[in-house]
Amino acid sequence: MDKIKKIYKKFCNLELIVASTFLAATVAIITFAAIARTFGFPQNWSLDIALWLFTWSVFIGADTALRANKMVNVDLLFKILPKKVQKVLQLIIYLIILVFLGMFVIYGFKLSYTTRFRSFQGIPQMSYTWVTLSIPVCSVFMIITTVIKIVELFKKKSNSEVEKC
Repeated sequence: MDKIKKIYKKFCNLELIVASTFLAATVAIITFAAIARTFGFPQNWSLDIALWLFTWSVFIGADTALRANKMVNVDLLFKILPKKVQKVLQLIIYLIILVFLGMFVIYGFKLSYTTRFRSFQGIPQMSYTWVTLSIPVCSVFMIITTVIKIVELFKKKSNSEVEKC
C-alpha cells in the first residue's frame, strides 16, 4: 500500500508541475503572439496552442485544487452543524460531485470522439480532440481524488492523505 501512496504522491507532484508549466507556456505563447503581431508577423498557430495548453492546465489544476480542498465554498452554516451531520452532508456532496464527474467522463469522451476530424485553424494536422480530451481525462483524475476523499471520510482521519500530495 505504501508503494501505491508513493506512486500517487509522484503523480500529484507531476500533475502540479504540468498544470503550472502549461499555464506559464500559455502566457508566454500569447505574449509572443502579441509582440509578433505588433511587428507585423502574426502567428496563426499561437492561439490554438495556447487554447490547448490552457484547457489542460485548467482541468488539471481543478484536480489539484479539489485534492487540496481549495475549491470555492461557503462553509459558514456547515461549521455550526453537528459533526455527524457534517459527515453525512459531506458524503452527499461527494456523491453529487461523482455524478457530475461521471457525466463529464461519458459526455467528454463522446465529445472527443465527435471532434476527431475537426482540426485547429492554425494547425490543420492536429485534431481538436486533443483539446476536448482534457475534460474526460481530468475528470477521471478528479473521480480518483473524490473516491479517496470518501474513503478518508469513513476512516475519520483528521489529516487527509489526499491533501498531503
